[in-house]
Amino acid sequence: MGFGGIDILVNTAAVFTPPDRGDSFKDETWDLALRVNVSANYVLVEEFSALISEQQSTGTVLLTSSANAIVPKLGSEPYDVSKSALNHLIRELAIRYAPIVRVNGVSPATVVEGSAMFPRHRVIASLKKYGIKFSEKDKTSELTAKLAEFYAGRTLTHLPVRPIDVVEAGYYLVSPRSSRTTGHIIPVDGGLKEAFLR
Repeated sequence: MGFGGIDILVNTAAVFTPPDRGDSFKDETWDLALRVNVSANYVLVEEFSALISEQQSTGTVLLTSSANAIVPKLGSEPYDVSKSALNHLIRELAIRYAPIVRVNGVSPATVVEGSAMFPRHRVIASLKKYGIKFSEKDKTSELTAKLAEFYAGRTLTHLPVRPIDVVEAGYYLVSPRSSRTTGHIIPVDGGLKEAFLR
């Protein structure tokens, strides 16, 4: 608080685990996903709002969801369900802390560029999963580009989702330009029609 207080909270932390019990998940994996991806966000916002109250100021929160919250798929159930719960938590927190704290979210599709979630072995596993041709001799950057191109091809824009795209949407939501917006989630998914609102 020596730097003049706090007025913005951004959380991008999450956990994703591939199936760890054959083709399903251990109970501990479910517990971890829900604890980190849902409960931790609740605790962070609760602590943040307490500081805002102590400062007698206003605040803005940005939480990071995922297109997986809406699009069901096989092999990532704990992550997907936890992100779906996070979407609703954003709305609940917006109600709880209004009008002092605004709470919004961004919901990106898969971001391959610069992501720690895509080490070489996971990129190769994804390429195999989707039947994308590659050579084991290919550089990791080439493999990553193939995977990013595949994900982009599933969208309406045919453009890969980059970190900067997510940042720009998030910046809007924490800035005064969105001062009349709370309880909402902006998709940053290149136009993923499976994630259209229903």
